[in-house]
Amino acid sequence: MSSFWVILLCFFGIVVELCLCLEPLTTIGLAGATLTALGYNYDTIKVNTYCRWYECCIPDHVPADINHFKAELEKSLFGQHIALKVVTDALFYHYSNPQKSSKPLVMSFQGTPGIGKTFITNVMKSSIYKEGVDSKFVYKFHGRASFPREDMVSKYKQEVIDTVTSALAACPLSLFIFDEVDKMPMKILEGITMMLDHQHAKGKFDSTKAVFVFISNAGGLEISQQLASLMRKGLTREDTELHHFEKLTEVSLYNSNGALGKSGTIENAVIDHFIPFLPLEQRHIQKCIENEFKRVGISEPTKEQINEVLKDVTYEKEQTFFAVYGCKKLEKKVGLVAWQARRGDL
Repeated sequence: MSSFWVILLCFFGIVVELCLCLEPLTTIGLAGATLTALGYNYDTIKVNTYCRWYECCIPDHVPADINHFKAELEKSLFGQHIALKVVTDALFYHYSNPQKSSKPLVMSFQGTPGIGKTFITNVMKSSIYKEGVDSKFVYKFHGRASFPREDMVSKYKQEVIDTVTSALAACPLSLFIFDEVDKMPMKILEGITMMLDHQHAKGKFDSTKAVFVFISNAGGLEISQQLASLMRKGLTREDTELHHFEKLTEVSLYNSNGALGKSGTIENAVIDHFIPFLPLEQRHIQKCIENEFKRVGISEPTKEQINEVLKDVTYEKEQTFFAVYGCKKLEKKVGLVAWQARRGDL
């Protein structure tokens, strides 16, 4: 069969799918089956037809550009030298040779609100997938919003299992984000514990190439107290390392009331890295403010404008140099000051 007829048949499959609203993979599968019978490779057919219009689990659509990830964090993540290094290195290693991986990469991001946990996961999406935050290979569960009822834990547990297994069957390079895991019902994640462990035999799905991230505020107070203690002993913030915090973040998550409290996920040691996100100081908050001003069109805010925002920042009672909410509440405050500046009030 000439190349012309191959292309024509594949094009016909796309037209049928668009006109009859058939599932695209079904249509391409029919065309692919016909061409395979004629001696053509189905994967090659799919890449050159379906994957030109739809997102596929192929290297072109899952580039895993960790250099881009690192550059974005260095530009916009402040005060998190431990998270930047550990997460970047973990992703570099995981994606360097996924075919040899025997378990998924599993990380827990912990700390107080507004210090970069969700920001890092958003940069992960845009760096790993061509479609970025819109990728169909990213799955996010969000605390009580996803699982509002305590009396439906069994149902939710099965839904999580079904979602993860079907996602992995469709694309082993999927990313799963469990946000506010400390606000999810207890035991809800027990059903996927074995998927997070080492896999010696791959069945209907392969979890070893996937990434799982658990986000919570659990341990935020303990991390703050530990950092303050280390700084009082003469260690600079930038000299602190993962080992100064990792055990306390693990214990605090295990003792929390959320989905990972007293969980087999922690007891079976399937979480590879417990990443502490450090509380932010005023110098970090100021950088967030400057970045936000740039985002709204003021590239060089005045000292008066910056101070107008800084005066509304709340600091911890015990560790008075740590901001309670990090950079979380700055967007609207900066927007207000920017609006006032354009009116000539500032």
